[in-house]
Amino acid sequence: MAEIKALAMAQVRAGGPEALSLAQVVRDMSMSPAALYRYFESKDALLSELVVDAYGELADFVVGSAPQAASSLDRLAAVLGSIRAWALAHPNAYRLVFQTEAGSGRTLEPERTKAAASRSMAAMITALDAARAEAGRGPDDTRAVLPPTLDAAVSEWSRRSGLEAFAPDVLALGLLSWTRLHGVISLELAGHLPATGLDPAALYDAEVAAIARAATDAALDRRGREAR
Repeated sequence: MAEIKALAMAQVRAGGPEALSLAQVVRDMSMSPAALYRYFESKDALLSELVVDAYGELADFVVGSAPQAASSLDRLAAVLGSIRAWALAHPNAYRLVFQTEAGSGRTLEPERTKAAASRSMAAMITALDAARAEAGRGPDDTRAVLPPTLDAAVSEWSRRSGLEAFAPDVLALGLLSWTRLHGVISLELAGHLPATGLDPAALYDAEVAAIARAATDAALDRRGREAR
């Protein structure tokens, strides 16, 4: 199974999610199609395994990106920056998990896919929560980042993702950060940002700085005073 998945993921990395071909895997493995189906009952079954593995790889990279001795703001910047770094290093694996229906968790192996996807999200929200706590800010003094009409949806999402222990404002900021950062990454990978003349790295760094300010202006102010 590991060899089949490795060969299939090599196809995705080389040509994108649409390049996955069971026939090619069969040829590479020198096995019959019937033999392959003893391990994976369909292309979708194999695809779901690749999605879960890719999410796990991303989560491992994100979690391992933040040095333990760093300040909460340094950890936050490292965690947020690592998402883009992984995407640029593995653009087609990124497309598989963030730009296909298979990666959404709506159709293929939804419980496993959502659990795998939640690990990297949890790392980001934990970093946001730590930055806010370092600044001494509580739920009541962090301004809302999403309209109240989305409160129920955010609450339900956090329950499904196992993130309900975090304060609602941190969850909302995490979701907003997720959409903003992945928007930049997706535009960069599709070539749209380079076509505008914008520097994708500079734009991403600006988004990371804006997210840090939203999490804790106080911590940023203190860091600036210490630097001076």
